[in-house]
Amino acid sequence: MKYGLNAKLVEEVIEFVTTMQESPKVKAPENLTVVNSIDEAKKTSLVEVFGEDEFTWSDIRQLEMGKVKGKLYRLDQSQKPEGLEDLTERISNELGEHIPDWLSDFFENVVVDLRNCAVNRAINGTENNFYDQIYKIYQSGGFPCGWNGNYPEEGNIMAFYGKK
Repeated sequence: MKYGLNAKLVEEVIEFVTTMQESPKVKAPENLTVVNSIDEAKKTSLVEVFGEDEFTWSDIRQLEMGKVKGKLYRLDQSQKPEGLEDLTERISNELGEHIPDWLSDFFENVVVDLRNCAVNRAINGTENNFYDQIYKIYQSGGFPCGWNGNYPEEGNIMAFYGKK
């Protein structure tokens, strides 16, 4: 079965990409630090480091995705969802037509985030974890752009909310 047992949850992410320009349909997560400017969002998402280990936002996202992939690799071959390798292209194609203007500078980050959200949902369903929070931020009209605190021991995700 394409995308495995949680195929509907994966398709939900892909469908969401086509509606990103519409008004947000969910409330922003509560445990969140809001960034107030696009310039600050660029800085925190691209160059700033977080915590004692000086992780970049990209590092943190990769470390969190490693947890999801670890779970995927431990699955028996018969349990592994099919079609995940096609998600990047599918999401990228849809996003190219539907990305809000204020997010266009972050196109590659958004593609990777939403692909990772879809893979996370294929493996973990709607389990409340890092990539579930990332997905909720996008659904609420935000852009996840950094970490506030000493990752991974403490802190929360930072997000910028652009023009609606």
